[in-house]
Amino acid sequence: MKMRAIIVEDEPKVRKGLAELVNWGQYGLELAGTAANGLEGLELFLQCEPHLVVADIRMPVMDGLAMTEAIMERKPDTKVLIISGHDEFQYAQRCIALGVTNYLLKPIGKKQFHAELEQVVRSWREDRLKGRQIHLLEEKLKSHLPVLYNTFLDDWLSGNAPLSEEALQETFAFLGVAYDFDNSAALALFELDISEAGNYSISDRKLLEFAMHNIVSELAEQIGIVYQRGDGQTVVIYQSVSSDLVEDVMLWADRARVKVSAILNVSVTAGIGPEAVHIRQLPRIFQEARRLLRLKLTFGTDLILHERMVHADSEEAAAVLYESEQTLLAHAVEMNNIADIERSIKGLFDKWKSQKPLAYPDEVSFQFIGLFTGLTHRLGKTIRAFLDKENMKKWREPELFRSMDEMQEWWLERFIDLSRAYEGYRSDRKTKIVQQAKEYIDRHIYDQVTREAAADHVYVNASYLSRLFRDVTGESFSDFVMRKKMERAIHLLQIERVMVYEVADRLGYKDPSYFARVFKKYTGKSPSEYQ
Repeated sequence: MKMRAIIVEDEPKVRKGLAELVNWGQYGLELAGTAANGLEGLELFLQCEPHLVVADIRMPVMDGLAMTEAIMERKPDTKVLIISGHDEFQYAQRCIALGVTNYLLKPIGKKQFHAELEQVVRSWREDRLKGRQIHLLEEKLKSHLPVLYNTFLDDWLSGNAPLSEEALQETFAFLGVAYDFDNSAALALFELDISEAGNYSISDRKLLEFAMHNIVSELAEQIGIVYQRGDGQTVVIYQSVSSDLVEDVMLWADRARVKVSAILNVSVTAGIGPEAVHIRQLPRIFQEARRLLRLKLTFGTDLILHERMVHADSEEAAAVLYESEQTLLAHAVEMNNIADIERSIKGLFDKWKSQKPLAYPDEVSFQFIGLFTGLTHRLGKTIRAFLDKENMKKWREPELFRSMDEMQEWWLERFIDLSRAYEGYRSDRKTKIVQQAKEYIDRHIYDQVTREAAADHVYVNASYLSRLFRDVTGESFSDFVMRKKMERAIHLLQIERVMVYEVADRLGYKDPSYFARVFKKYTGKSPSEYQ
């Protein structure tokens, strides 16, 4: 695109000279016309909308400065090049104030005029490039505003972006968030009653969550701020002229819940913040609404959940994982016994589900965190070895679970994954136990070594030690002890030349003749034949 220019000059010779002085096309310019005074120049400007105006100052009817002022009011980005025969400071000062591109004194030479035109064209092109870049950025910003809108509101309400009220007002204005800072607000948090472990695919669930958000947004028009969270929940910051704002939002939320359920054929549960508050307190109310929404794990779904439904009292049940239950589950994990893990998890959740409503169902998840961490550390690993980024979120925020069934399934998967890592650990542990028992036998070979004493030494029961010995060494505990005693007897008889009766005594045999019979049965020779 060429830069259009007009010349406004009252002297005909100068006007013609300027028009013919320049090869306009050479500089990327197009001369769109000339005018004899400021009024004609303004009319010509309005007619062809040039990018550059070359004008004198002193002209009849309307001077160049008045014309420039009128042009700048209509199109401030117009380039204006003033050519004047008057070297007066007041003119130059006025031109600067009007935004004139340059001020040249007559007479001007061809070289100087060309140089000025080159500079003006270069500046115009740079401005156009910047304008296009700014336009692209503005368009990109517009396209990203919904994402920025949602992300900012969620970060702010989640406590990740604490801002002063003044900063909030500026950000709300930038994002187009309509909020009355002089009045309080209540908060409602909507969630579809769809479990991740349910029959809906991820795309179906996302589509339903998007539809819920759109329906709630339409119903909340003119009464509040609505945005969608990354987990599919829809948040409504509710403002009205009601004297009881919380009661008002509860009634409205219930109507919205019924409407969404009827359209989508999926039930919806909403958590309502416990009170109406000033904007600074909304992050706290948001966290309360999230906690209340998780009460659907015990109260059920398709409800409006509010603090008054769950006032703490002595009748509330608590999710408790007793030590005996922890021991059984831990043993099942260590033994990689999937059936026992499933039995333990199912039994615990059945117990908790059958109790009176839990005031804090997320504590169910907390019961398992300590046990899981301890079992993980026993392997010399961290929990991050078993939890990816998505699962780590649920570990830290059990309120993300949509139902007790979903929580049950998630923890079952975690403990089964962990149990698989114990397979190698168990093999190493068995070998270590047997090795420790062998060392104990070597140190006490001259004593009456019993299975019970060795088992106590390695902190297992005697029957388990017997099984381990046979699994790891291929021989029984008693056979191993006998073999070690006979090997020691041979050493004493051949190397140290100890008498037979003394060898029998050292090895715990009170009757030398009995020792001799055992020795011959084991070696095929009598003790005296080894001397």
